[in-house]
Amino acid sequence: MTRAKIRIILLVLVVAILLVLAALFAFPKTGQAPTAADHQGAPAGVPPTKVVTYVPPAPATSTPVEQGSCWTNSIAAPFRADAWRCSVGNSISDPCFNIPGSNDLLCNMDPAIPDATSSFVLKLTSPLPKPQAAQGSAPSDWAWLLELADGTRCAPFTGTMPIAEGGISASYGCAPKTPGGEGLLIFNLNENSSTWTADVGQIVANSSSMPVAVEQGTIPVATVWQ
Repeated sequence: MTRAKIRIILLVLVVAILLVLAALFAFPKTGQAPTAADHQGAPAGVPPTKVVTYVPPAPATSTPVEQGSCWTNSIAAPFRADAWRCSVGNSISDPCFNIPGSNDLLCNMDPAIPDATSSFVLKLTSPLPKPQAAQGSAPSDWAWLLELADGTRCAPFTGTMPIAEGGISASYGCAPKTPGGEGLLIFNLNENSSTWTADVGQIVANSSSMPVAVEQGTIPVATVWQ
């Protein structure tokens, strides 16, 4: 066999091996559990998600004023050094933000509605505690408030999180769009494109056990506030 023929045979073998390796890495293994990276981006034409770094505004003179105290950093906004978990009587507000240039805090705010009637100024009855450093650096895909593309507002759970059958916990709870309606749960935020998506689900009744959380679909995210 000539050297030319040997070179041709070796070249064919190398190409065949490369094609097999490409096929193995191009497709997920059968039965492999999907991850956040496996989710596709939002449908074409959906606007990019707005990522807003929230800055508390100076409150209006008509904003209600309450007295209370804060005992720890915010659980809802753990990567903000100016966010706190506070109480007024038996009511807990989280997060409450330091108002720039003031000793007061702003609680129950809605960044999309600056004059929201739920907001109030918190005058402290005791000094703020020493800030606790957040565990790890701030990820890019977090929010203390977010709005889905359909207008649904969602906030992080700061207590017990609902658990889905697969052991996945829901990180955010969403208020019903209509009174008496079903609220959504968010299990994951996917930042794999300019338009974020949220894996959503609901609590469903189960005749044989306690109600369980079930993932039901994916919805684009319009705005996140960090």
